Amino acid sequence: MAIRPTQQATFAQIQRGLLYNFATLVRSQEQVSSGKRIIRPSDDPIGASQALAFKRQIAAAERNKTAVEGARVMLDTASSSLQDAGTMLAEARSILLQAMNGTQSDDDRVLLGNSLSLIRDRLLEIGNQRTGNRYLFSGTGTSTAPFVEGTAAGNTRVNYAGNDESQEVLVGVDSELTFTLPGDDVFAAKQRTGTEFSGLTGLRSGTTADQGTGYVYLQVRHDATTTSGLGGGVALAGAASDTIVGDHTLVVDGTAGTVQLDNGPLVVIPSSNAGDVRVTDENGGEVHLDFSAYNGASFSATVSGSASISLDGSNWSALTLTETDLELVDSASGIVLHVDARNVHRAGSELVTFGGTVNVFDTLQGIVDDLENADGLTPNEMRDRLDMWLIELDRNHENIQVATGELGSLSQRATGLQEAFDDETTQVKSLLSNVEDADFGEVVLEMTRAEQTLQLAQATSARLLQNSLLNFLR
Repeated sequence: MAIRPTQQATFAQIQRGLLYNFATLVRSQEQVSSGKRIIRPSDDPIGASQALAFKRQIAAAERNKTAVEGARVMLDTASSSLQDAGTMLAEARSILLQAMNGTQSDDDRVLLGNSLSLIRDRLLEIGNQRTGNRYLFSGTGTSTAPFVEGTAAGNTRVNYAGNDESQEVLVGVDSELTFTLPGDDVFAAKQRTGTEFSGLTGLRSGTTADQGTGYVYLQVRHDATTTSGLGGGVALAGAASDTIVGDHTLVVDGTAGTVQLDNGPLVVIPSSNAGDVRVTDENGGEVHLDFSAYNGASFSATVSGSASISLDGSNWSALTLTETDLELVDSASGIVLHVDARNVHRAGSELVTFGGTVNVFDTLQGIVDDLENADGLTPNEMRDRLDMWLIELDRNHENIQVATGELGSLSQRATGLQEAFDDETTQVKSLLSNVEDADFGEVVLEMTRAEQTLQLAQATSARLLQNSLLNFLR
């Protein structure tokens, strides 16, 4: 007995066929419109998992590339700024060498100092430069200006207010890119070499280690002048302008009409206005004599000067000239200095540097201050001071050049990372395309085939549905 399908069974079979062919056509159309082979994970679970992994890798590469691009902006800005700083310091060195020329007058040196002051101000602007709202050279404290001007013992100083850490950005799972350098390492690097004295007063380093950075002006004050053996009517003119310290030999030659202090220059005894005759020794120490009552006699006498010393200009210690390790303290700055005072021969302002610790701003400020010559230095004494500053200037210039090179290397690494992330993104996108993207030729062919199949199924279904009960009774 033959089995006859019911009308309901036939209709259900036709419906399933139509739905399947319609779904195939819709899927093909989605692939054509989206260009993707995998529209939803169920289309290809394994391929969808691979595509998701590739997308995560691409997102990480893009994120790292964006971070490197931001870091490179700061690197290039800082590097360009330090190149400018290096150029300015080269100019400052040239100006300093001009100032050391003995043919320069005091007015010339003041003008040169003004030029150096402008360079210092521009360098300070570079040190406090920002990109957006972030300071380049403040370490990780990007919201704080790294270099702050202040006053110490009446002298202008610049202090570092940042920290000693470098800013870094994550460019991989275990990889970081440094894109800033702390300003303390660039403009104020410390390479301590020892305490240096300009030699004006005869002070030397004591036997105990000193404590401090930067530089100070150590004051030796003349307190009184005493003498024994003055003759011929010669007297002291008053100690207010004297600078001698310790015992000195004064020789008056009545025949030649000259007076000499130690091995200093011969001074002709004036015939008028002899109430204040200035006599100096070979070290610049001076004593003032009154020849108003001089009777023309020749004689030799000892002239002695007593003195006190101060580090802060407020607290003074009397010198006995036997101290080998006299401790001087400036409580405000924390500086502790030990001096050997046995060879002190004159009063004056002694430049003392803690070698290798003077930042570039204070170095230029010290040069400017000395070029104004408020201490009345002779050309030779001025040269001695400027020699000390030249050493510090060259050291700071070298540090900035090293920092410029380091930033250049970091910028090259950033460029290499950008290229690497670009290559990685391109490669992974290619792999993602192989997994996820549709083959248009194949998809269009599949869509055409699905459309034709659906049309055929619809035509066949229409004929099948025309069967009546009589067809089953035959």
